[in-house]
Amino acid sequence: MNRYTLEQRVFIIRVYWKTDSIQACQEQFVEIFGDNRHPPSKSTIWALAKKLETHGTLLDRHAGGREQMTQETITNVKDRLLASPSKSLRRLSQETGMSKSSCQHAAKKAKLHAYRYTVVHKLKGTDKVKRVRYCQNFQKFLQDNLTILDYTWFTDEA
Repeated sequence: MNRYTLEQRVFIIRVYWKTDSIQACQEQFVEIFGDNRHPPSKSTIWALAKKLETHGTLLDRHAGGREQMTQETITNVKDRLLASPSKSLRRLSQETGMSKSSCQHAAKKAKLHAYRYTVVHKLKGTDKVKRVRYCQNFQKFLQDNLTILDYTWFTDEA
């Protein structure tokens, strides 16, 4: 269906319902709106009539798209994260019924970040001595076994 202005659509429907004739509608359309515009086809006239009957309007329907995140949702996520800062986004997602990515988006809008807290132990004075001693022992071990590093696999796992 070609794009017709609202004025043209109203004209098409008025003439079609008044005359109950597609041909008369097409002829009057050309008379009013000029020769440079093709008259509406039979399917266009029927589609406009059906649109008016089913939706009550001749305007194009809203195309849809993504729903905007409400301030209420952002506040809800913010309150939950502030109440329990160590809560993961997956757990938050389960509690709120939102997707994980929506929770991430809401947290970002609330200027919050999902932190993973790591338990860290405070180093004592004796720990420094133990660490230095371990390094010295490891250096001695490497001097005695030069090829040991060819068979050693280092990872960052605990």
